[in-house]
Amino acid sequence: MLEVQTAWGWQPALYLFLGGLGAGAFIAAAVLFFAPVKTRTIKGKEKVLCASTWVATVCLVVGLLLLLSELTQPLRALMLWQSFSNLESWMALGAWIILIALVLFGITAVCLSTTFIPALKKINVSGGVYTFLFCAGSLAGLCLAIYTGVLLMAAEGIPFWDSWLLPCLFTVSALGTGMAALEIITAFVGRKDTASEEKGFTLLKRAVPVLLVIEAIVLFAYVLTMAGAGADDTTAEAASQSAALLVSGELAIIFWGLVVACALIIPLVAAIAKVLIKGKASGSFAIIGALFALVGGCALRFTILLAGIHADPVFDALSKLVS
Repeated sequence: MLEVQTAWGWQPALYLFLGGLGAGAFIAAAVLFFAPVKTRTIKGKEKVLCASTWVATVCLVVGLLLLLSELTQPLRALMLWQSFSNLESWMALGAWIILIALVLFGITAVCLSTTFIPALKKINVSGGVYTFLFCAGSLAGLCLAIYTGVLLMAAEGIPFWDSWLLPCLFTVSALGTGMAALEIITAFVGRKDTASEEKGFTLLKRAVPVLLVIEAIVLFAYVLTMAGAGADDTTAEAASQSAALLVSGELAIIFWGLVVACALIIPLVAAIAKVLIKGKASGSFAIIGALFALVGGCALRFTILLAGIHADPVFDALSKLVS
């Protein structure tokens, strides 16, 4: 009666990852922009901010295309605007959130590109405009990160996803992968143009271990809550079996190896090493930790999707009638 979730394929899993990654990358860029608080300028960090906002925009676009490719009739999804007025639907609310985030991310990326593209240098973007874009974009990004978890939580018939701990988990993971993306971007862009704004990087560097600890707490609280759901009916049993799949079942190797180790332990060790160690080795630890965090963040979405066992409401109803 109980079957492993197969309705959601790899495209939605990647969309959940890329949507969260894009939201997290934009929020991480906003933190860098606002630190130190007194200046709130892009001076000295133009390249990193520009690359981060473009990564956020591209991740969201690619994620949407993957989600559309999963539909049997993708072109019909282009008519989703017709249901925007139905704010009682999570899909409609999600469509609004995605649209607003995509517009704000894209505008911010284009505005930051004026520094590097000769044809756009005539456009003078003030600090106040950047302040508004990063504030509004961060709010939209936070809503988007939460929505990636709510999207699963709202799915009917899968008890393992029916918990507010899931949106909390995906939100914290999105922030962590976003900061990991910023670490990699910084390594490729270079730190020469950001040396004068070291406070922003210091703040992000110290926030990474805190986020990883929070993510670990939420993850294990979520799994333990579902594991202790009991076996009073198929709904509780499905949630319990889903947790068992992760901890000791078919998905255990992926869960402990790619999620716990790659998404939490290795990035945490690397983050602590980066704080304690100075010099070039510090940067190497940061990149290693960031790469593992991205792999683990992606694996987290896949394992949560794969572990979603369907309940049998018909069986429950019949059991209640018999009893």
